[in-house]
Amino acid sequence: MKKQLKNFGGIFLLGATLSACIPDQNEDFPELSRDKGVEVVGKTLSFADFEYYENAIQDPKEILSLDFQSIAKLTKTESASLNARILSDDEGKAIEEYEGSLILDILDEEKTVVIGERLFYLDFGKKLVAVTEDFSLRPSLIEGDYDSDLVYLFSFEDEVISLLEEGSTGTILSKKRADLENRRIAAFYVGDNCDDDKCSYNRDTPGTSGMDYRIEAKHVYQTAGIYFKLFSQAKHMKKSAAPFYSGEPTDIRIYWDVWMKSKKNSYGIRYEISDDAVWDDDLEKQYYSMGRGLEKYRLDSRFYVEVGGDHGNGAGGFSYWDFDLYRIHEGF
Repeated sequence: MKKQLKNFGGIFLLGATLSACIPDQNEDFPELSRDKGVEVVGKTLSFADFEYYENAIQDPKEILSLDFQSIAKLTKTESASLNARILSDDEGKAIEEYEGSLILDILDEEKTVVIGERLFYLDFGKKLVAVTEDFSLRPSLIEGDYDSDLVYLFSFEDEVISLLEEGSTGTILSKKRADLENRRIAAFYVGDNCDDDKCSYNRDTPGTSGMDYRIEAKHVYQTAGIYFKLFSQAKHMKKSAAPFYSGEPTDIRIYWDVWMKSKKNSYGIRYEISDDAVWDDDLEKQYYSMGRGLEKYRLDSRFYVEVGGDHGNGAGGFSYWDFDLYRIHEGF
């Protein structure tokens, strides 16, 4: 199983005596080159334009091959440069929701990326995207200071690329900035642990030889302003005397019925009914991963997971989980 993201709140506190050792963050951005579609400039990924960014997301091999310290690598290695900022408890939990998503491989340690002539900063705790063409404001954005007319603010639910192409200067007004700390999106619940864009189901089952087993299943339409993903995922874990679960390979199957219409005209409408299976501790099926969002979608997912895998069985012998998650949808 993929290593769970750790909470890094408080780990990277630096004393005042180290402040002189931290390089000027503006030095991370020398004059940008547009000879390459994507490159590492300073410590940040820089894409030539929106078109190249969107194409790179659909075929991410080039992104993943670059020697680059992303927020994904940071959380996996539990290490950081001196410039890495503190992740609050709320933000650590918020980033954990995006585990395995390409957006964490795109963002640097400070959660920024350059596309064209713009700098993007993603605030996972407050679920907003800050955009500016003034790269000298980067330190302010990282510190959560968005109080500048040169900073455009969008929510994670906004399709930021399209809005910028249309000339938008943000969807969150300046007068609301003081309320960002308490900003939450109200959800309409359609079932237990579910709303329109996420539904999850976790269950523990006692097993043989003192083992306990756990299934975690979900399907999610994930939004991050400049990255949108629709997927289903199931994980299988075991626990003995230790307080924590660890991955345990078993037979995992996902059946799906998905319909989606992208806001990217060339993508159009896609519809699929299919299934997949693995012998592993984690199965994720990704239906959509792009820089522009879905105009409409509906997703039904069914999960089959055998209890125990290689290690054992459920109490009383062979057993399995077999269930459907409540549908997630938009526009239906």
